[in-house]
Amino acid sequence: MSVEERVTRIPLPNGDALILDAEFLGAAGGVTARTGSTWDKEGCPFAMIGGRKWRPEKEGFAWLASRIRRRNPPRRGRKRVSPDQKEIAVPHGDRFD
Repeated sequence: MSVEERVTRIPLPNGDALILDAEFLGAAGGVTARTGSTWDKEGCPFAMIGGRKWRPEKEGFAWLASRIRRRNPPRRGRKRVSPDQKEIAVPHGDRFD
């Protein structure tokens, strides 16, 4: 077994660690390399070391989490009016019934 096959994490001074791209993509839900390439173009951090793509684990997942979109909360509708309050006086000639 070569050293290249045994190294799966490279510790970084900031406490993060570089992991292989395939491991990152698998942990991110098993997405494809094509999706990973799209993320690269959109700003996901990575480094090429020895011809292999490595990604910072914590920083990469933080970047991914920052892209989560949340729906706008549903608008609150009008207050419901009980049937007792719906009665509206309708004029009949000169008087109201």
